[in-house]
Amino acid sequence: MAIQNLKATVNSSSSSIRANSIKHVRDENLKTLLSKKKLHLVLDLDNTILESSIFEDLTKYDRDYIQRSVGVKMIEEKKLYQWVCEGKGYKVRLSVFPDVYLTKLRPYVKTFLKEASKLFDKSIFTLGNLAYTTKMLELLDPERLYINSQVITREYVPLSTPWRKGHDLLKSHERVVLVVDDAKDVWEANTKNLIDIAPYGFFDDESSDKKSWTRKWEDESDKYGELARVLRELKKIHKEFYNLEEGEDYESRDVRDAIEEVKRKFSLQGTKQGMISQHAKETTSEIDECFKSMDLNCRRNRLNRIQTSHDVM
Repeated sequence: MAIQNLKATVNSSSSSIRANSIKHVRDENLKTLLSKKKLHLVLDLDNTILESSIFEDLTKYDRDYIQRSVGVKMIEEKKLYQWVCEGKGYKVRLSVFPDVYLTKLRPYVKTFLKEASKLFDKSIFTLGNLAYTTKMLELLDPERLYINSQVITREYVPLSTPWRKGHDLLKSHERVVLVVDDAKDVWEANTKNLIDIAPYGFFDDESSDKKSWTRKWEDESDKYGELARVLRELKKIHKEFYNLEEGEDYESRDVRDAIEEVKRKFSLQGTKQGMISQHAKETTSEIDECFKSMDLNCRRNRLNRIQTSHDVM
C-alpha cells in the first residue's frame, strides 16, 4: 500500500512539473505574440492547403490527365509536383519499389502564407508522417520564412488517440490559437478555435459524388477561392482581437470571442439592424466631414476678415 502511494505521489509530482513547464512555455509565447500583435495560426496539410496522391492510386482518368499535355505542362511550370519517396512513404504499402507521388498546392497558398505571416505565427499540424511533411514544407516554404513555429506530425500524436488533434501539443494558450483544417471531427475538443474551410479535391475520387478539379478541367480561383476567403476572415478576427475597448487589456482577450463577434457582425449584414448600424456609421462620417469643412470655412472667413480690415487700415 505504501509503495502504491509512493508511486502515485511520484506520478502526481511529474505531472505537476510537466504542467508547470508547459504553462511557462505558453506564458512566454503569449508575451511574444502580444508584443508583436500576432496570434497563433495552426494549419492542416492534406485537402486544406494541398493534395497529394501516389501515382498508382490515381484513377485511370487522372493518370490519363497527368500524361496529357495539360498535366505535363503543369509539372513543367511547377503547378503540379511529381516526386519520389525513397524512405518510408506517407501511406503504408507492401511494395518494395519507391512510391511516385503527385502533389498539387492549393491555389493562392503561397500568397496566403506570406500575407498571414504579418499577423500570425504559423504551425503545421498533420496526421501525415515526418518524412512526408518535410517534403511538403520544401514545396510550400523552402526557406521557412512563413511557417515559423511548430511542425507536429503523426509521430507526436498519442497512440491512444491516433486520429485526433488537440491543443495539448501546442505551445500557445488556447485563447490565442486559430485552426484552419478541412476535417473538423479531428479537433473534437477545440471546435471553437476552428475556421471553416471547404476541402480541396484536385484529384479524381471515385468514392465521392463531387467532381474533382481535373474532371472540370479547371482549378480553384486564386482571388475568389477558399484560401483567399479564409485569409479575409482571419484578418477580421485578428482586428477584432486587438480592437480594445476603454479599460480593456490584451490579457482579457480570447480569440474564440473574436471569432463569435466576427460571425455575429457577418450575420447582421443585410438585416435591418445591420443596415441601421451601417447607416449610423455613414451618417457619423458625413457629420465629421461636415464639421471639418465648417471649421475650414470658418478659418478661411476669419483670415479674409483680418485681411480686409488690414486693407481698410
